[in-house]
Amino acid sequence: MRVGLALALALVLAAQPTLVQGKTKSSPAEQAVAALEMCEAFAKGDVLALETAIGAGWDAYEDESESPFIRSYSAGREVPGIGWGDMFALVETYPDRTLGYCRIDIAEPRGQGESAIKALAALDGYEGEMASENGGTYASLIGTGVLESLLITHWDAVGFVIQLTILTPNTATSEH
Repeated sequence: MRVGLALALALVLAAQPTLVQGKTKSSPAEQAVAALEMCEAFAKGDVLALETAIGAGWDAYEDESESPFIRSYSAGREVPGIGWGDMFALVETYPDRTLGYCRIDIAEPRGQGESAIKALAALDGYEGEMASENGGTYASLIGTGVLESLLITHWDAVGFVIQLTILTPNTATSEH
């Protein structure tokens, strides 16, 4: 009986740090996918992208616009297991389509870069090519869904980059 009680107590004490944290650590691959999802929200022109980014821990804000047809955003955040990320997003509205662009730069990333790039390349909705050279891992991908999307991503000694462009047809065009 004492052995069982001691074992149960040891298990509770060993699990305590995890229980106190309330969260489990996620891998650089999972964080890379989450960062891409954030970029996708901006590049699709999602009106809630800014609020979503702030809720996800990004210090995000809308930049001053040079035109009523252009919206731009900036954000920064410590991406767990990878490093500090700077995000820039641009949404340009044209008569029949919207161009969305988002880029995240992480200088001197930590973690397993190859696994992060592989995770992005393996996502449903993207297909393309991966290459590894000179210690870096690179991917050039296109979207396979309804939206026209282009994704370039790499992780090398210089940094980790996610660069996404999405062309979205406008459902209603205004007449002048």
